[in-house]
This record gives sequence, structure tokens and C-alpha cells, in this order.
Amino acid sequence: MDTKPVLKLTLDGATKVMNAVLREALRRKKEISVAVVDAGGHLLAFSRMEDAELTTISIAENKARCAAFTAFPTGKLSRSGNERSDFHALAITLAAGTDKMVNMQGGLPIVVNGQCVGGVAVSGAGHSDGEIAQVGAALLGV
Repeated sequence: MDTKPVLKLTLDGATKVMNAVLREALRRKKEISVAVVDAGGHLLAFSRMEDAELTTISIAENKARCAAFTAFPTGKLSRSGNERSDFHALAITLAAGTDKMVNMQGGLPIVVNGQCVGGVAVSGAGHSDGEIAQVGAALLGV
């Protein structure tokens, strides 16, 4: 077989994920940016809360893209469960490109029926980024 059917994240699905994340951020009183991308890392939905720092825009988008590309949460933990040293994390980021690899937590793949259909990421809530993003990542996942 030369092809296989794949699931595709829709704008409606991405908007649901984004809105769930925004509600969680409001509940926690955090000012964030949230980005939702498709499996190819292309932006489908984005929002920045009024008082979120401007730097959170690109950080959220890059985290979401990295999570979609790797089908793995962003951060310093590798797929094998080892924590990368700061040097190793920086080397991977520079080698892959800062728009494609992010070693800060807060980006999560969106997985449906075992298939990565995209990524969601939060920036602006510090150590809570990943917890807030998880609300969106789990929304569509089965």
C-alpha cells in the first residue's frame, strides 16, 4: 500500500482546543498566549491575552510546532526518559532551528486515536504552561 488515511485537525477542533486553554488560564489568573498548529506545524488558531508579554507570541507558536513535529511534549526530557543537559538541549535547538525545536516545557502534541494531528502550546504562565496546555491537548485526544 502506497498511501494511508490520516486524521486532520480542523479549524473547529483547533478553536475548541484554544478556547479550553484560555478558560483554564483565566481560571488560574494567568496571562498567556496559546497556539494550536496542525500536524505539519502550520498555525490554525492563536490568541494572546491582553496583558500577556509580546515574547509569548513566538514562543507559544514555536512550542506548538515542536510538539507537533516530534509528537512529544516540549522540554528537556528526551523520548528515552533522560533529561538533557543544558548544553545538549541548546545544541539540539541550534541544529534543528529555533523555530522547530524548543526545550522549554509547555508544548504538547494533540493525539487522536494514536495519531498526532497537531500541537498546542502555552507561553506566559511559567511552570504552569504545560499544565494549562494539557487541558487543550486532552480535549480531542482518545
